[in-house]
Amino acid sequence: MGNPMRQIFNRVKWSGRRAYFWFISRGSPGGEEVLSTDDVVEVGANGVVVSVGGRERYIPYHRIVEIRLESGEVLLSRRGGREPSGGP
Repeated sequence: MGNPMRQIFNRVKWSGRRAYFWFISRGSPGGEEVLSTDDVVEVGANGVVVSVGGRERYIPYHRIVEIRLESGEVLLSRRGGREPSGGP
């Protein structure tokens, strides 16, 4: 069985749907950032590579705290009942 988060990213990518994901980002306001799966250029074994503003960066799965479809359906949450600190 593979990494569940990797499976979610691949499923969203191949379905053509859009999702947003929140991740821990040290130094950013609120300690989190949110990106769209449209920004993902590679789904790896331990994280995703995103391209934002022409810059690529690696986000390991252990920093991702929530993934939601554009419709609002929560695909994964590791927040313990807390709401996202920002949104799309």
